[in-house]
Amino acid sequence: MKILQFYISDLLLAQNQISLADTIRMAIYQENEVLFNLLDYENDILFLEPNCFCYFLSDIDPENRMSLEQTLFGYIAEEKRPSKIAVKADLFGLVNLPNLGYIQTNPFEVLWLSSQEIEQRLLSGKFVKNSSIRLCLHPTDHLSCQKGVVFDESVEQSLAKHQKQLEKAIDFFQNQVSDFWQLITGVNNQFVVFSSPNHNSFASISHHGTAYFNVENKQKSPIFFIDDIAHQCGHVIFNVLTLEATKFLKVSKDYPLRGFSTNPQENRGVYGAFHGLFTYTTILHSLDKVLKSETLFDEKQCHEALGRMGFYMHKFYLDLQLMSNSEILTHDGLAYHKQFLDGYNTILLEYGKELALLDYSNQPYTFQYDLFNDLNPLQ
Repeated sequence: MKILQFYISDLLLAQNQISLADTIRMAIYQENEVLFNLLDYENDILFLEPNCFCYFLSDIDPENRMSLEQTLFGYIAEEKRPSKIAVKADLFGLVNLPNLGYIQTNPFEVLWLSSQEIEQRLLSGKFVKNSSIRLCLHPTDHLSCQKGVVFDESVEQSLAKHQKQLEKAIDFFQNQVSDFWQLITGVNNQFVVFSSPNHNSFASISHHGTAYFNVENKQKSPIFFIDDIAHQCGHVIFNVLTLEATKFLKVSKDYPLRGFSTNPQENRGVYGAFHGLFTYTTILHSLDKVLKSETLFDEKQCHEALGRMGFYMHKFYLDLQLMSNSEILTHDGLAYHKQFLDGYNTILLEYGKELALLDYSNQPYTFQYDLFNDLNPLQ
């Protein structure tokens, strides 16, 4: 399928997802053969459990991360499950049992529970409508162990406050951008809505399959979630597409981009900037669909969509110039770049005159609609 002018190979996505599952499959076998033998070897969904990636790929202190036994307990057939298991609650007092649900207890408490006790105390998880994507009530180890992260409230509270807006955004993808939604559901396992004053939304291969959305202690609109779903899920998709990074990059993934830039404040690695070209593409594709579906959104929401479009187009232009470099990108990498550039030009041709009139001089790193409306008031 195409996202703007960028062609995505369903076959490549599927093959690389299998490769990721095989990597985790082997890692579990080498880590704990007894536990591995209790699992369904053929179940790729099991081996794409996000917490497995966190366990094996993150640098979280083993004492702070969820055990492999707790991670996989819910994936073991009932008749094979251990009679008792040690489980640990997170900072909000939730014991996460992937593929089963939650147990409410005290923050950071460790419990020894039998299968029967787990069944009696289990709270069901939440899922996206008509989807297997889980709506997390917990912050995940990957987020809660980030250096210096602070939460305004529990993840469960953040989700409850924004569930209607999130559901409207998801409904938009499912009905208006269904081909893109199929890509999203193919590689994403769970969504985390959280509120933090000092941490941006993100997606990482070390918690593959998870998209995080920071609402920053503000009431967010469906347009925010459309933007951030396209953005964060775009990162997850591009991680899979570019699993063999050397096929696209001539330098290492973390090679400092400032080596190719005149901007002294450029702190990204080349792979991060390459990702940006793809996520600008997915965001602009989605915002374009919003503006062409005006009957679904009110005037204020369309105004926000246009504002976000102009905000990203400026960044997109700068990164396209910076990454148009045969010292960074291979032949295949430059072929991707050409498709990104074609997508940029598609949006510019249709919306360029409107976007040129907009003022973004008061915007911080992430788009803020209230600030945009101060300088570009809705008429």
